[in-house]
Amino acid sequence: MHQLLIQLVDMIVPWIEMIGIAVVLWGATEGLLKLLLRIKSALVREPQLIPIGNIRAAIGEKTALGLDFFLAGDIIQTIMVPTWESLAILGGIVVIRTVIAFFLNKDLRELAGK
Repeated sequence: MHQLLIQLVDMIVPWIEMIGIAVVLWGATEGLLKLLLRIKSALVREPQLIPIGNIRAAIGEKTALGLDFFLAGDIIQTIMVPTWESLAILGGIVVIRTVIAFFLNKDLRELAGK
């Protein structure tokens, strides 16, 4: 039974991480499109309809959500195959992602307040 669960996790975790990649790419694509529209407006000397804060928020929100998917995949994998090495790696990943998420959320709160 345990071996079956390990095989199931080995199949599911890459899909969870691919969702994270897709969400981050979604944010990057949305931010790039909004930036290109802003550049176009600047070139034809039109008023800027898309503030930079909206572009940063679009990218930041999706990046934070994507990080949550990556972390979920790592946690699931480590729970199923707990070794000291995998726990140490997960701990490092959690610390790094927590710091990144903290600053992303801080920036998003600042952008929402403006």
